Amino acid sequence: MSATGTGEYSPITETRTRPMPPIARAALVIALLYLFLIGVKLLENGVKGLGSDTAGGLFDGISSPLAALSVGVLATVLVQSSSVTTATIVGLVAANQLPMDVAVPMIMGANIGTSVTNTIVSLGSARQTESFKLAFTAATMHDFFNLIAVAILLPLEIATGFLQSTATWMADHLPGGADATFNSPIKGAVKWGARQFEHLLELFISNETALAVTGIILGIGIIFLALTYITKNMKILIAARIENSVNAALAKSGVVGMMVGVLITVMVQSSSITTSILVPLVASGILLVRNAYPITL
Repeated sequence: MSATGTGEYSPITETRTRPMPPIARAALVIALLYLFLIGVKLLENGVKGLGSDTAGGLFDGISSPLAALSVGVLATVLVQSSSVTTATIVGLVAANQLPMDVAVPMIMGANIGTSVTNTIVSLGSARQTESFKLAFTAATMHDFFNLIAVAILLPLEIATGFLQSTATWMADHLPGGADATFNSPIKGAVKWGARQFEHLLELFISNETALAVTGIILGIGIIFLALTYITKNMKILIAARIENSVNAALAKSGVVGMMVGVLITVMVQSSSITTSILVPLVASGILLVRNAYPITL
């Protein structure tokens, strides 16, 4: 709101403006969300351009479970995508270049490494103290869950190998096996949008390293810009009554939140995108931290 309290805050200028219709504001939020996802993709592609070869070489000669866990974390931090890390691991296992008992801790490490993206996203709210507290809480909630899960499951896996045996059994019985794929239209649209930005950069930059660095900077800038205006517009768009309804529905059953998280992740084919979307929702006060937790699960 304006200083006088009689006008509506504009996301572009701090002046009084005519109230934007809710449908138009919702469309703006969707556009900003799409821009945010493009920023995440640009960041991922830029870091991948700098570190993908290094990440691929990290998998060679690993035998210790703890070393494999560390390699999974480092590889995912380098490429900013657990999907890339796990896809590489799957390919190496399929080619008999990596044993299953090493692959499982690596994938656990990839789950820890992917939560770094959420922490980067939370920095978009750094200028607002209270919003940043909520955003950082939502981001690190994912970190702590992954750390605790690995602390429990890794010793059990080393002692019993139950994850290996369960995964092998499922692979033998699921339709399509390891060759089953799903093409997400949302992920495809985000990839297309990011590629248009990259084409634009390629018109001015020919060096691959400089192009990757510029992509990272551009991605981070887009993330921060989109998050700032997503948070402001969501606060205006979502009335307190709707906020309470959403939180009440999720609070009744954690299973509802988990199903929401499953559905979104299947649609976008990226857990980083799902958990990163939660950060501005929590920062703007629309979603309570305790209700964001089952969605993260």
